[in-house]
Amino acid sequence: MAVYEGPASSAHHRVDRDKVDELLRAAVKAAYDGERVLFEERAHERSIVFHIARHLASQVEVLVPGWSVDVDYDRWHQSEMESVKKQLYWGRIQRAEGTTAQAEAPEDHDVYPDIIIHRRSRPSAEHDLLVAEVKKEEARGHEDDREKLRAFMSDPFRYQHAAFLVLPEDGGFPQWEWIEQ
Repeated sequence: MAVYEGPASSAHHRVDRDKVDELLRAAVKAAYDGERVLFEERAHERSIVFHIARHLASQVEVLVPGWSVDVDYDRWHQSEMESVKKQLYWGRIQRAEGTTAQAEAPEDHDVYPDIIIHRRSRPSAEHDLLVAEVKKEEARGHEDDREKLRAFMSDPFRYQHAAFLVLPEDGGFPQWEWIEQ
C-alpha cells in the first residue's frame, strides 16, 4: 500500500473510496485473522469493532497520516446529533408508509457510529472521512443503521464515505457495502 499524498489544495483532505476500501479491507482481514475466535464464537459487536478499529488505526497512522480512528465517538454538539436522529426517524417513517407498521421515534439517547476516521475538529467533509456501522447478520436494525450512515453523510457531518459491515451468522469473513447518499 502506498502512503496517501494528496494535492496541497483544500481538496487534499479528500481520500478516494478505493483507498478507504483498501484500509478497511486490511483492517478487517487483520482482525479476522488475529481474532477469528471472536467472529466464530459470535462475540458482541463491540468486541469485534474494537479489533477492527485498532488495526484500522495502525493502517491510517501510516498510510493517511493526520487522520484519527475512533469508536463510539461522542464529542459532538447536541444540535448536530439531533439532525442525525431526525433523519433516522424520517427514514423510519418512509419505510413504514404503505404498511401497517408504525415508525418508532428515535431513542432518547444519542446515536453514535461504531467506527469513524476523522480529524478531531468541527464536522465537515474536509474533516470526516469514514463512518462505519457493524451489525451481526441476524440482528435487527440493518435499515436503521443504513439510514444512520446516510444521515452522517449529510449536513452537518458530510462524511466522505460510509460503510455498513455485516458479521455473517456462520462466523465467516465480514462483508460490507458502501452507502451512497
